[in-house]
Amino acid sequence: MIRSTIPYEPVALWASRLSVFAIALVVTTWLLHRLGMLGTPVALTAAGVALTCAAAGVLAGCVAAISIWTRGRLGAGRAAVGLILGGGLWAGLGVTMPTYSALPPINDVSTDTANPPRFTALAKDRPIGAKPVAYPGERTARLQAAAYPDLRTFVVDRSAEEVFEYARLTAEGRKGLAWKVITREPPTLRPPKPGIIEATTRTTVIGFVDDVVIRVTGTDQEARLDIRSASRFGRHDLGANASRIRRFLRELQSRLDASTPGSIIAARARAAAAKSPLPKRPVERPADAKGAKNAPAAKDGKKSQPPRG
Repeated sequence: MIRSTIPYEPVALWASRLSVFAIALVVTTWLLHRLGMLGTPVALTAAGVALTCAAAGVLAGCVAAISIWTRGRLGAGRAAVGLILGGGLWAGLGVTMPTYSALPPINDVSTDTANPPRFTALAKDRPIGAKPVAYPGERTARLQAAAYPDLRTFVVDRSAEEVFEYARLTAEGRKGLAWKVITREPPTLRPPKPGIIEATTRTTVIGFVDDVVIRVTGTDQEARLDIRSASRFGRHDLGANASRIRRFLRELQSRLDASTPGSIIAARARAAAAKSPLPKRPVERPADAKGAKNAPAAKDGKKSQPPRG
């Protein structure tokens, strides 16, 4: 065989290597992060490295393509691989740019921005590098009000205890939103104490862990529910927290519409009564049984009289 004397463009080789490495790093990082085997800060760093390599692969592909065209060198296939894979990775990121530009750069959304529900149990379990659990403040409230004016306190003519139970069922369970409930404290009327549900959930694609807290207050005639959803990492949630709150409120409203007032409380009372043990019959003591056996029998329906002295 005759070996070609046309030189090979070395930059084309690096273009394909860089882009293939970027794709492999993104896929591996996504898989490990989705399975919970890789922390979010490390995953974000790896994603940044992958995007940098993809950009370098595209640049190298452009340089290689120019060199191949002008000098007649080999390596067009390698250069094309670098351009397609690296450019495709950046194009996938560019799909989110319209949403990124249209929505405010916030990552903490609450139906009550004046007095948002507080994270208590989840505050003790924050990973290193996560943002503070305190509500960001007035600027976030203004941006939220402009972007999501429909997110307000949920008010319903049901008892606070009943709304709390439906909120719990909506958040957890196989028939709910499958959030991981960390703590739940039912409300009390005397003394007045709000009901609190704290839970975590993960985004569908990337697997980012977000925190949710639900607060239920009110009386036995009216309940007020507020919910807050916050991302642990990042400065922009791309509308994920607002979408999560809307979905929860829709599901909760559907459950309330499909039920009658007081039905879930009555069902809980029946379940508690069914689980309570039956009262036990009194056990006859041996001494009492012996005394009854030795007692003289009454004759002719008359009670026996003690002997007179």
